[in-house]
Amino acid sequence: MKRLILPVMVIAGLAAPVTSRAIDFLNDNFDSYANQAAFEALWPVVGALPSGTLSTAQSDTAPNSIFNAGTTLAASAMRNQRSFAETGVPSPINPISFSFSFYDGNAAASPYRSHSNLQDGTGPTSYGQLVAMGLNNNQLSSANGGNFYMARILGYTPTDTGGTSGSFFKLNDVGAPLRSTGWHNLQVEITDLSFRFFVDGILSKTVAQTGTLRSYDHVRLGSGLSNAGNDSYFDNVLVQVPEPTAAALAGIGICMLIGLRRSRR
Repeated sequence: MKRLILPVMVIAGLAAPVTSRAIDFLNDNFDSYANQAAFEALWPVVGALPSGTLSTAQSDTAPNSIFNAGTTLAASAMRNQRSFAETGVPSPINPISFSFSFYDGNAAASPYRSHSNLQDGTGPTSYGQLVAMGLNNNQLSSANGGNFYMARILGYTPTDTGGTSGSFFKLNDVGAPLRSTGWHNLQVEITDLSFRFFVDGILSKTVAQTGTLRSYDHVRLGSGLSNAGNDSYFDNVLVQVPEPTAAALAGIGICMLIGLRRSRR
């Protein structure tokens, strides 16, 4: 009977975290800012670009969101960034989730450059250090199955964009929703095995994790590039490590028990 004590204790200890809370590294609905200056204090502009605007004209959760005005001039393109504590690299019980609400101001328009980035540092150069979601103009609406939202992983070469490393690809798996004017939730869940992209809660693309695992510490709003005059808004930015699932914890528990059995041989 004594030989069962340690495995039972391991299982009991692993079961306890199931009731723990998710860890939020960044959770901002932009509703707490009294004015534009307060927003920019926490979300400074990037370089010499102008700032996105705190706005009540649109919101996914009232009253505020961040407005990026349409422009055909790169010098007028808006971009802000926010830093936060390092997430740590993803693992089976430490997946990293990045999501935000995106207002597509004109779904009938060709994909325009408006997106938000999750970044490892302010000057990412290597695989996986930047993950973006939104829209970009490297593909037409009709390409690769239709008018879908898009994503990018720095260093990843999509098969549907002519072999260009780091280019935007469409979130176009079976069942993925097409673009429509209005608010949409874009999310990526990063694990040690994959990047899983969701549009409005629907799994829309899975990309295998093939490079160095990254810890993230910045979010950028806006492409910082001309967007053919199309307006967009951002709301409800969330970077978190979700609550561990029972399945993930059970899997680790099994691995530990196997290790214990082997150590006794």
